[in-house]
Amino acid sequence: MTCGLCSRKMQGQQSHREPYHRCRFPEEYALANRIQHPRNIFLREADVIGPLDSWLVRAFAPHRLETTLTALAEAARNDTEDSGAETERIQQQLRECDTKLARYQAALDAGGDPATIAAWTNQVQAEKTKAQARLRAIPRKAASSKRDIKALITGLGDIADAIHGATPQEKAAVYRSLGIQGTYNPGKHQVRIEANLYPDLVTASASPRGVMVRVRGGT
Repeated sequence: MTCGLCSRKMQGQQSHREPYHRCRFPEEYALANRIQHPRNIFLREADVIGPLDSWLVRAFAPHRLETTLTALAEAARNDTEDSGAETERIQQQLRECDTKLARYQAALDAGGDPATIAAWTNQVQAEKTKAQARLRAIPRKAASSKRDIKALITGLGDIADAIHGATPQEKAAVYRSLGIQGTYNPGKHQVRIEANLYPDLVTASASPRGVMVRVRGGT
């Protein structure tokens, strides 16, 4: 589970013998990053599991399976294209940084002011470092075919049978197989659930590929 305010992974903990997800964000970090974030955010896991299971059973029901598979395959293609475009934008930024650095070095060699050129160089180096970090963070996604996705889903068997009556550990295994991920918006008391099927990292972003779950509780 990811916190929608700070994009950090929420940590699991037990409270009154029930599992919760918690995001602790020290006040000084929130101020430094200009984020309005309570010191602690709690999400009761039981408030998410019920709606999540209902969505999975509905989306992967036999009579809706073909529609879901088509949506997942289309999402995979779109996501791969988006990643490629973002990669190209960052690579262009890196090329521009290298051009500037070469120009600054030439100016220094020609007798330019070292202090001024050092300041310029440090600024561009910082920009380059940030761009490289963003480039590394882009998932390397391969568009999966509808056939590949169907093979993964059918390999799990009937989703309803796999979920109904399953132990928490067994459900967790099903969620991992489907690449279930959630983002919690504490202001709206909503969790955005997505299915990212591994190993092909097929991203789900809209129904029936994803679902918004309203939960009780707050921060």
